[in-house]
Amino acid sequence: MLLQVDVIPVRELHYNDDDYYGIYACDFCQKDDFYRIIKEGYEVSKYGNITIKGTIPKLELNKAYTVVLLPDIKSKYKGSYDIAEIIIDVEIPPHEQKNFLKTILTENQVKNIYEVYTEEDDIIQLIKEDKFDYEKVKHMNKNRYENMKKKVLESVNFGELYAFLGKYDIKISSVIKTLINEYKYPKIIIEKIKENPYMLTKIKGIGFERADKIAQSIGYDLTSPNRIVAGIHYAIEEENNAGHVWVDYKKLLNKAIDLLKINNKIIEDFLNNFEFEEVLRIGDRFTFKYLYEIEKNIATKLKEMASKSNKIFTDEELEQLLDDYCERHGVQLEENQRKFFFEWNNHNVVLLIGYGGTGKSWLQQILLEFLKNKGINNICLLSPTGKASKVMTNYTGMEAYTIHRRLGIRSDDSEDITPIVEDVVIVDETSMCDIFIINKLLNAIENKNTKLLFVGDDFQLPSVRVGNFLYDIIHSGIIPVVRLNKVFRQKDGGILEVATNVREQKYFLKNTDSGRKVFGKDCLFHLVVSDYMEDGYIHYYKKLLTMYNPEDIVVLSPTKKGKLGTIEINKKIQEIVNPPSEYKKEKAFGKKNQITFRVGDLVMNTENTYNIKTIDDGVADVFNGDTGIILDIDEEEKVMIIDFDGIVVKMNFEGVTNNIIHAWATTIHKSQGSQYKAVIVIIDKSMKFQLNANLIYTAFSRAKDYMIVLGQANSINYGMTKFANMERRSFLQEFLVEV
Repeated sequence: MLLQVDVIPVRELHYNDDDYYGIYACDFCQKDDFYRIIKEGYEVSKYGNITIKGTIPKLELNKAYTVVLLPDIKSKYKGSYDIAEIIIDVEIPPHEQKNFLKTILTENQVKNIYEVYTEEDDIIQLIKEDKFDYEKVKHMNKNRYENMKKKVLESVNFGELYAFLGKYDIKISSVIKTLINEYKYPKIIIEKIKENPYMLTKIKGIGFERADKIAQSIGYDLTSPNRIVAGIHYAIEEENNAGHVWVDYKKLLNKAIDLLKINNKIIEDFLNNFEFEEVLRIGDRFTFKYLYEIEKNIATKLKEMASKSNKIFTDEELEQLLDDYCERHGVQLEENQRKFFFEWNNHNVVLLIGYGGTGKSWLQQILLEFLKNKGINNICLLSPTGKASKVMTNYTGMEAYTIHRRLGIRSDDSEDITPIVEDVVIVDETSMCDIFIINKLLNAIENKNTKLLFVGDDFQLPSVRVGNFLYDIIHSGIIPVVRLNKVFRQKDGGILEVATNVREQKYFLKNTDSGRKVFGKDCLFHLVVSDYMEDGYIHYYKKLLTMYNPEDIVVLSPTKKGKLGTIEINKKIQEIVNPPSEYKKEKAFGKKNQITFRVGDLVMNTENTYNIKTIDDGVADVFNGDTGIILDIDEEEKVMIIDFDGIVVKMNFEGVTNNIIHAWATTIHKSQGSQYKAVIVIIDKSMKFQLNANLIYTAFSRAKDYMIVLGQANSINYGMTKFANMERRSFLQEFLVEV
């Protein structure tokens, strides 16, 4: 039972500055409290006072505090209590209130407030007393004021912390909320940050360099072990962001020297002698322990599955099924296509690898038909993204799921996953799968006889995140690989032939070519100088709109930035497809690079987002790559209502800023796994250093019915000369081939 009482600490019996654990002897502020707690059945010491203890900021002696207590049942002394909470009345001086408000309100809200009030005004007190004149503040009405008041009053007890963070433009995030849950008291969190400012690097948007500026502003030692560890972590993370699992000693040392700018010998000694908590050294290779363990687990699980053979058909039965199928449909299977069925039947883990047009989808359709006729319906179809799962559903005729959704993953760190017990699992677009999602998938498979098929195109771009799963298992030689090389459906010499030419480096354009070049019935290249590119995609987009719906058309660019990047392209297309209207709500975000979202806009979610409120007061998860339509914009509730294929969620404005982009145009990377009826591809000389044959091939293979390519012949040819480096530094191959 909780006891709330006002006390005065009179003696500090113990206080540890390392873990903030304190014990204080306290008198009661009022004699009435003494009699009240005795009457309620609580105990006091023989001296008529109590002892309080717990993780708390250091208390001032002879100062009154309101405490919430629990009887300490483990103590042999009367009147001993554990602290559940100390209610500290926080006072934020007026000159610090602007920093406090910056952490909980928008930049414009704070700006508008201080156009009316000065930094000498006690804004918080005015709000508490309802004397804040909101009518004078631009864009503020009664409802917005009430929302602001609620935020301020809820946050004011953490005002000291928020004001401290506001000095460095740090918004309140889930990490800060975690710190609050862990340490409870602002003073402790501030001390923790001052003790190690680099703990802030765990907050999204605060990298090493920003944390380092904060550290230096409070006079932090440049040779502190905390700083060196954070710098080394950052250098390894940079390699992870490039897809690599590990970095070698020499490269790590050089990156750390460039970053830390301290004596080289200090860093060398640190790398050679320091015992890292999170970093593992294998010879001269450095990695995070968790990445090492993930790749090790993937290898263990795959080898365990590969060691079993759960044959569903006899060889004779399979031969007959294939012969009958070919006869019924008047088709022939080439050697490797036929081989696939026997490899799949004989092994529990198989890779089906092939380029666009080699028949991967067709072979899956045939396999699913055979299984259905055999009475096996316990099948799970998976892909990495929502778009890819829709494509898979369309060509198989069975419902396919994203891996995240099928596993019921509720957060990126979630270990609570829905088990997979199906007999057959097929994973499409495997090149997009990073080691994190593969690890979760393999951990989820509980059926010891599950047959697992990975399908992919290894000429497409590798996963955006760390690792190179598809490449590693192909080149390990441990998992059977069926490779389809023969490309079909090229009679008209259109999209498929152009994509194949890019992959095989067969040049189909001369550097001097210009104007319109038609390939087959479904492919048009319009070769123009950079100055006409914008007019070109606008012209062709309008033309395609006469034949297709906006959601069936996409403009692909290698980049987000610049005049021909997806951000600017989306703004232009928005003017065409969904222009401003007095009947449509809209909301602008950002100052320098302002983006306006409008009811009716086609949008894409770019981060796995969990437990979002739905319009029926439930919760839902929206995953990276999911697309939707904006149905409403609620300024009062500060949410955008978006329909993601029947899942209608309330995305708060902060979530929109961080996660939502327009989807009429997207980067080639983001389009991977998707298919569109009509595609416009931008390939300009300004993007030359980003171009390679794999990127161009990936873009071209997104088009289903029609493709228009805008660019210059020499830019396309230049891109075709380069291949993406498909190798990444990882441990997975080594683990797979280990005996």
